[in-house]
Amino acid sequence: MRTRLWYAGLAGLVIGVTAAASQAFFKVQPPVAYGFCMVCHPATMVAWAMNTYFKTNIPISQAFLVFPSLLAVGVVVGAVIAANANGEIRWRRAPGRKKYMSLLFGFLIANLALITAGCPIRLGLLVSYGSISGIVLVASLVLGIGLACVYLKFRKE
Repeated sequence: MRTRLWYAGLAGLVIGVTAAASQAFFKVQPPVAYGFCMVCHPATMVAWAMNTYFKTNIPISQAFLVFPSLLAVGVVVGAVIAANANGEIRWRRAPGRKKYMSLLFGFLIANLALITAGCPIRLGLLVSYGSISGIVLVASLVLGIGLACVYLKFRKE
């Protein structure tokens, strides 16, 4: 187990150093602060496609003006390949009562993440760049998580 954790840390270090070096050598200013996000990247991909094919003018990050972010597509394809390779891919029926709430909560999470300008990783990057709005949004995120934990604790008792 420790060996796998060590490899994950090494991979994170290599990815982080590569991303920082890419910003330094390609002069991307200000840094776009894009992390690994399954909300922002699909939204950027859709906006890029609409701008390219329907000639709309939806603002997107300068990092994706030429080519869209395909991170979300890669994650889904990789997950399907990994599940298939391990014999875990199959259809399962969701519990009837919870599937509609899961759909509603997933919709709310995705839209609220877009409203707050992204995911916790992006917010952390914005804070590290000294963004005041990033600090306010991280504080709001921490407050929301705290309130949700208190709610879940009292609901269970």
